[in-house]
Amino acid sequence: MKRRLLNAFKKVHQVPGVKHIVKPLVKRKMNKAIDAAASHFFEHFTLVVAHEERDQRACFRTRHQVYCEEMAFEDTRPNKMEVDEFDEYAISCYIKHKATGDCAGTIRVVMPQHNGQMLPIEQNCAEAIRMDENSPARLPRHSVCEISRLAIPKRFRRRETDTNLSPVTGKSLDKGFKKTKPDRNFPYLTLALYFFAATICVLRDVENVYVMMEPKLARSLRMLGIEFNQLGQVIDYHGKRAAYQLSPEEFFQQISPSLHRFYRKIMKELEDVPNFGSIHKPNPSMLTTKDQKTRAA
Repeated sequence: MKRRLLNAFKKVHQVPGVKHIVKPLVKRKMNKAIDAAASHFFEHFTLVVAHEERDQRACFRTRHQVYCEEMAFEDTRPNKMEVDEFDEYAISCYIKHKATGDCAGTIRVVMPQHNGQMLPIEQNCAEAIRMDENSPARLPRHSVCEISRLAIPKRFRRRETDTNLSPVTGKSLDKGFKKTKPDRNFPYLTLALYFFAATICVLRDVENVYVMMEPKLARSLRMLGIEFNQLGQVIDYHGKRAAYQLSPEEFFQQISPSLHRFYRKIMKELEDVPNFGSIHKPNPSMLTTKDQKTRAA
């Protein structure tokens, strides 16, 4: 029986034009999965730009929980908030869980304003960029930014039965993206955070976006039509990461119609945000002594 089924499958795929039929079917299934996940997302979550101090604190507390307490990527801070010198010229934002008001995930966009301000990738892992021509140091400061500090709290990235998910992105470490159903292997929180950050870049007319990302996440996003340009080898920086570059204009040209609908929903969410895209400095009281010394330097 199994052999007959395999032979029949081979014969079908030998018929001219069948592959062209199968591929659109897969795309339609993927688009339905994305639409279902997007609908689920906006039923349960809303988007917040951290203009107010209380919202900034929500972002910094979440970062501390994930980066300092759970993963030990950074030293713990007495005030339980993970803040660094890059937050002086970054826009922080987060996803709020409607039912509880909790932060379900946060991300920031670091936007240098003058030559004395660097991107985290330039200061912390310049070796991740293989070719000098791809370095942000060669570009005007106003034309570059970096998406960083993506953090999803444990309760939103993992159930008790989920034992092998990325602690930062919530993405499965050992399974590919499932195209047929929007289950927990669909990284919609991660996707929403990146869309959120990319929207900021578009509204601020930033041409070159940098990000240190898990290669497995980059592959999953590629399956959705989002192609990041890898700039070098994988290095050990807050886990196994590689440097990627993306043009926001190309980002929105690449995505599927269903992701365009997702993007439009995000834009609609942001219509009522006052002064969207403006940079707000963190309160000095949020900085530890170490952060203040680094900033002064």
